[in-house]
Amino acid sequence: MTEAVTGYDGTRPKAVGLVRGEVSGLDAPRHAVAIQRHARALGYQYIYTVRPPQDAPDPIGYALGIAAGLGAVAIGVFDLAHVDNQPARVCEDFDLETVCPATTWARTVRTATVEAGAA
Repeated sequence: MTEAVTGYDGTRPKAVGLVRGEVSGLDAPRHAVAIQRHARALGYQYIYTVRPPQDAPDPIGYALGIAAGLGAVAIGVFDLAHVDNQPARVCEDFDLETVCPATTWARTVRTATVEAGAA
């Protein structure tokens, strides 16, 4: 049995899932359950499944905004198609967890010189 991940205050870190209807199609309910199970198995406190509206101009940005507002540290997706095969976009601020294949894409760590604009 694996030990649950905990935050600095002893609580489990929060995760949200992203399910895009235009990507999952009829498998959307199954994908949502798989993401939730995967996040819980990794020790996250799963708090919400984001389902962007079909007419959202930027469904990934929509999900990133909700995740930030909820204080999540990770976003779970069924596969990379849900983030348009661009894990780096999510990893600027969050860890990305994919169910298929089961992979963790770690958040990008920025150094002080990069943040200050120095090269």
